[in-house]
Amino acid sequence: MIVGQEVTAAMKLQDLYYGNVIPCQHDVRRDSDYAKRSLELLEMCDRLEKRLSADDRKLLGDITDMQGMLSETMVAESYIQGFRDCAELVIDVMFGRSKNLK
Repeated sequence: MIVGQEVTAAMKLQDLYYGNVIPCQHDVRRDSDYAKRSLELLEMCDRLEKRLSADDRKLLGDITDMQGMLSETMVAESYIQGFRDCAELVIDVMFGRSKNLK
């Protein structure tokens, strides 16, 4: 029988197996540094857009979209690399040998 924290861990593994885990989907605290900086960035973009021509606004939109896609790619790659690093650590713990110790 699975109880307590084991239930949570088992449910997370099941969610991961069925593709229900979205690693970059998190709620952000309104008073966090991230939320404050995000709001500040949006305000700066709004101020800049008001100064730009229609063509320049489109270019700015394309640039910010591309930056978002690059960020998503980097987050995904970092997430994958985290699994690889963890697997390597587990393999070393399970099967690693020491030159000096039995």
